[in-house]
Amino acid sequence: MKVTVRRGGEGRLTSLLAAAGFPLDLRCGGKGTCGRCRVLLTAGSWLVNGKAVDIAGEPMAVNACRTTLAGETGEVEVPELSLARGDAKSAVEWSASPLPVRAETVIGIDLGTTTVAAVKIRNGEVVARSGCFNSQNRFGDNVVTRINHAGTAEGVRELQAAAVADINVLLGELGCDGVSRIAVSGNTVMSLLLHGIDPTPIGIMPFTPPQRIFPVCDARKLGIECDAGLLTVPAIAGYVGGDLTSGIAEVGLKPGEMLVDIGTNCEIIFRTREKLYSTAAAAGPAFEGAGIECGCRAAPGAIDHWFADGSWSVLGGVDPVGLCGSALIDFLAVMREGGRLNEFGRLEPAAKSFPVAPGLAIHEWEIAQLLKAKAAVFAGIQTLAEHCGEPVGRIWLAGGFARYIDLGHAVRIGMLPECEYTVVGNTSLAGAARLAAAPERLAQLELLIDEPEDIPLNLLPEFEDNFIGALLLP
Repeated sequence: MKVTVRRGGEGRLTSLLAAAGFPLDLRCGGKGTCGRCRVLLTAGSWLVNGKAVDIAGEPMAVNACRTTLAGETGEVEVPELSLARGDAKSAVEWSASPLPVRAETVIGIDLGTTTVAAVKIRNGEVVARSGCFNSQNRFGDNVVTRINHAGTAEGVRELQAAAVADINVLLGELGCDGVSRIAVSGNTVMSLLLHGIDPTPIGIMPFTPPQRIFPVCDARKLGIECDAGLLTVPAIAGYVGGDLTSGIAEVGLKPGEMLVDIGTNCEIIFRTREKLYSTAAAAGPAFEGAGIECGCRAAPGAIDHWFADGSWSVLGGVDPVGLCGSALIDFLAVMREGGRLNEFGRLEPAAKSFPVAPGLAIHEWEIAQLLKAKAAVFAGIQTLAEHCGEPVGRIWLAGGFARYIDLGHAVRIGMLPECEYTVVGNTSLAGAARLAAAPERLAQLELLIDEPEDIPLNLLPEFEDNFIGALLLP
């Protein structure tokens, strides 16, 4: 789509396009490293990476985050894939026991790194649901980039404001009349930022969070536009947050069972015969489309499943603009089963890329990124089980991503081990909903966070060996 922008403020193209109603995908936080904000300059005078450029004829492809309008007006062509999609396919379902029946209206919120989901509960029943992408994505698409952005007081304020703004959008959709209480569950970084607390200590060894328990407060104190009290699910460790606290409480793990929440940061809880253990593996954002030219998040236009005959299904019934994580897993499994990928992820017969849909192709170097992501998940599970010295009998898969993947394909590519599985959906949201409905549970959750022994994978030498082994396609 073609957009005319006019100079304003500092003239950075990403800001000008956002002001014109075309916010871009800034997964690297505007550092020019992810290439997701590529646009075509078709007219005007610009500064591109600090160099003056006048466009009078042939369009020029640039990263918008490294481009500034030098003249008064300019013309830009914005590809669909470069837009920050606001219509997230948020996971607002879970499989858990019924919520407590109370004669009041409350709201539970899952504040995720990528998406924010909310439910409104009345008399123990969910009466409304809503979700959106986390607008902190413009500062980076993972907790590490958010931590880096929070290196200044202004950065913390910006991230907090973004989280609060998203929550207010969802509350506006759900309605706040008569709401007596809000509960929020999220990873440790998201919870800290919501409360305006600097999360940077988590970014350095030994990854200790400045706070794991958060005060009960008036929601308006944080800028949340609702006359209600606010409760926050406490965190377990720096990279194992309240989302997993919620998950443990919702699932009720038995010995030999593991809870795995697959995301940019794969969080894992394992109950042995003696105790609980926790860890986290940095899977990265490849399965959310980052680092993959035709990759995208789960939104209308995303291919969500890709089949052996080369056909696909697409969200929203529109023309495909890219492949989301579930389809990328399908691609690896189908191509391996069909003999078109070898164990090293190389295309056979030899080629630089493989077309998956009109105008969309996956390159060999992108396959390598997917292999690293799936290897991190598998190695995290394997290493924790080996460290504990007990086999895994059942894995409870939590999180929105797990609801939409083909489990057989995830096992086939060596992302998940062979065992019994139960997909439980968004247990973080379930935990927030249950806490909102029964606030007396907060004291129990604050005791629960001290049960798991956190095991940093970087301190276990076997993790590297397991990771290298898991890079292969079985």
